[in-house]
Amino acid sequence: MVMNAKPIIFRQGEENGIVVERDHFENSIMLNQYQQAISIFHHMWERQKVLIDALGSDKEHKNVIWIDNKFSNIIAFCGDRGEGKSSCMASFATMLTDANARNEAVNAKETIPVTDPKTHETKEVSQKLFCDLDKLIGTEEIEWLDVIDPSFFDDDHNLLELLLGRICEKANWKSKDECENDCTIIAKHRKLMEQLEKVKRCITTMTPQKDKKIFDSVESISDLASGMQLKEELQTLFRCYLQLVGKKCLLICVDDLDLSFEQGYKMAEMLRKYLINPYCVILVSVKVEQLIDIIAAEHQHIVNGTELKWDYCKQVAQKYVAKLLPRGNRVVMPVAEDFCERELQIADNNGHIDIKEPVYSVKEKVVQMIFQKTGYVFYNTQHLSPIIPRNLRSLRHLLGLLCTLPDARDENWDDDETGREAFKDYFFGTWCIEQLSDKDYAFAKKLANYDDLSTMNAYVVEHFAKRVKNDEKIEIEKSDVKDEYIKLYLNIISNQNTAVNISYGDVMYVLWLINSITLRTEIQNLIFFIKTIYSMRLYACYNVISQGASYLFPPTPEVEKVVQIHKAETLYEHVNQLQRLVNGSYFTYPQGKLLPQNDKYKDFRDRKAVSFDKLKKKLNDLADAYSDSTRQNSKEFLEDLRLFEYIALCITRTTNNTEQTEEKGLNRIEKVPTYLGAFSNTAHYAIFDFMQPFYSLCNIEYAYRRFDGILSQIDAKLSLYTIALKTKDSLLNQLHTKQIARWENKHNLISDAVIRITDVQWAIFEELLRTQKLHKNGNESISAAYKDIINLKIKLYPRIRIDNKGKDPYVLKFSFLSTLSSILDENNLNKLQELLNWSKMDEISKQTDEFARNITKLLGPIPTRALSLTDIRQVVRDAAKTSGMELEKRRRLYRGVTGIFSENRDYSVQEISAKIIDLMQIYYSIAINM
Repeated sequence: MVMNAKPIIFRQGEENGIVVERDHFENSIMLNQYQQAISIFHHMWERQKVLIDALGSDKEHKNVIWIDNKFSNIIAFCGDRGEGKSSCMASFATMLTDANARNEAVNAKETIPVTDPKTHETKEVSQKLFCDLDKLIGTEEIEWLDVIDPSFFDDDHNLLELLLGRICEKANWKSKDECENDCTIIAKHRKLMEQLEKVKRCITTMTPQKDKKIFDSVESISDLASGMQLKEELQTLFRCYLQLVGKKCLLICVDDLDLSFEQGYKMAEMLRKYLINPYCVILVSVKVEQLIDIIAAEHQHIVNGTELKWDYCKQVAQKYVAKLLPRGNRVVMPVAEDFCERELQIADNNGHIDIKEPVYSVKEKVVQMIFQKTGYVFYNTQHLSPIIPRNLRSLRHLLGLLCTLPDARDENWDDDETGREAFKDYFFGTWCIEQLSDKDYAFAKKLANYDDLSTMNAYVVEHFAKRVKNDEKIEIEKSDVKDEYIKLYLNIISNQNTAVNISYGDVMYVLWLINSITLRTEIQNLIFFIKTIYSMRLYACYNVISQGASYLFPPTPEVEKVVQIHKAETLYEHVNQLQRLVNGSYFTYPQGKLLPQNDKYKDFRDRKAVSFDKLKKKLNDLADAYSDSTRQNSKEFLEDLRLFEYIALCITRTTNNTEQTEEKGLNRIEKVPTYLGAFSNTAHYAIFDFMQPFYSLCNIEYAYRRFDGILSQIDAKLSLYTIALKTKDSLLNQLHTKQIARWENKHNLISDAVIRITDVQWAIFEELLRTQKLHKNGNESISAAYKDIINLKIKLYPRIRIDNKGKDPYVLKFSFLSTLSSILDENNLNKLQELLNWSKMDEISKQTDEFARNITKLLGPIPTRALSLTDIRQVVRDAAKTSGMELEKRRRLYRGVTGIFSENRDYSVQEISAKIIDLMQIYYSIAINM
């Protein structure tokens, strides 16, 4: 069979019901199926002609009826619900019996390249698509009884009775309207009616009436014998009917053989027992797996007091169906993977195709139309996006829906919510029902209506973690907990975490990790659903903050105008909607996995704990320089300001707990959001993350103003944001294209920086994982990582109908990363290294200073009296314990005090205070050496 490369045409209005194709077969999705069906029919009819010739006259007919009892005259169009088997069957029957459709099919051709073996020149040659169609009997020789719908079958009406009704109706029409005065036709009609009576009598005796006994007379026994001859009588009936209408073959079409559990087995038995004869060809549409289940259920009964096992019944049913519908007689329907690479064109109700629109493949056209009509973005990242329906009916329904929707944006770039609402209805009402399990669908409905953005991440993580834990085939919690990826996963899903400290990055990490270790369809579909929900929410939040500056950095409400029980939600002051949803970070990852370990710039590890004391000092120096008109315009001030601005965008939070400065520093157990509020002036450490700018730029003013609490001690009106805003070439003004007063430029920045598609977040994360080792020996690791992200060149589809260019897709450039990289030259990298660095010595120095303060504090309440060595040891021990020194070190310090103070005398508070420097040296020495 020739692989067809011509575009598939979707005609609006064909979304529902059976679609009968009568022309343009070369463009049909079912091309291969038609070719296969013609081939099967050809070989089947060649054999049946031999049988018909062998039957000869009426006298010879009954003597040779069983000569080929094993042959099958059934062509089965097999597929799942909605895959187009009924349409394919009806179109094939039309191709066989309609002269115009047959002529279109015969003339259908395809151009293929052929290479001359001698000259090696390639030229295009046309060849017919349906080569065997010319060999078949003509349309005038096939009698089609239309499609028989099993939905009309019940206990009182079966397949045979409906078939007889069709024959009788057509025979009466033939006799009355065409040949009323033709004696030959009248004789044939009379003979047919007599044969119908015989068949009807046989059918009647097959089901005896309840009020009559079967063997109450010789006549009844004779009737029973006639019933056993039903197959022979039906064969004679078909022959009589074909003689009447002047045809050679009777075409019988049965739609959805497996539709009814009650009647499915009975219909299959009628086909097997009575309709296997050379005068007819039977076309059936069927889902083979369901027919097997129906027949297996029919055989599952009690034998000798024991119910037959289902597996045994299934095997019996499979063998039964294999004989009834031989595999060589099955035409399997295409699924989405079979035609997703074919080009797709949309025709309106009048068949008109807009040739100006770019032509995409099926898989690309669906996601392109979704983007055009809703603004939602889906990618075929793993061959085929889960949003693309896997069967033909659902695909037609989705395309039909999208065709009726307005574009997401009009010519003035104003948003239209119509498409988004309609697509959400499809996604939740159709996709989720078809693709999610019952339990996952129950969760999906709750998540769809979940409106607390600040706790949504925790809600998703809690449900998903339980779902994974309950899946017997996923054993992540039994894995090696030493693995950094697993440890981080377990940290995120811990039930000790608080809801307000689970970020969007945490959710994406959990989904990504499970996605990478299991191919289970149910889990994959659930992950896709959650990702889609987040894309929708991110898009909605982005639309809100892009409405204006007051939505990006919400003003403090006027307390007197707000009805509330306290003055203001100070914790969430100036926090926008997108911040609440992202909840602190776009990216979560094991420390050291995205940036290469660089020997020269070793402090640039991702998620690095840095010295906040140095940053506070540097910020105060910048404030002093800004207040000095001579230094304010210097090159050194500008460089230092830009560098500090970059650091400000990269700081996630501050801490004083040295046990939580690195990976444990995520602080998910805190009772309040750690990403909110001004930085404390008493904090000693901060977490530096080079990926944090993606989140900081959701509200850049908020990111800068976190430092206001530090500068307020110098000047209450001074802030880092104000300094950057009023400095012409600051990093802030560079990011805002140097026109900060205009909202459009803020909008351009968030449009460039804000991630609102989960697939984009995954793509960035996976690219950094992939390229980390490529830059292991480089000295510009952060810039290299930013460049890798920029080089991804992630694309979106163009807004076809409102974009004058209309062809070039929009590329996500992340231009802000280039701006950030521009300040990371070698000179600034050295400064950055110094600013960010904190060592164990820094930590010990801080503890030593705290130890001295604690001694002074403990000595304060003591009356003016002399203290013995024992008293001094107790004060030192208490001060060291309060400062966090470990027990063994405290014991050494306790012994070391003897070298400073004598046992033979007592000491005043003033004398002890004078020796604090000596005590600090002992403390420092012990802390370093152990």
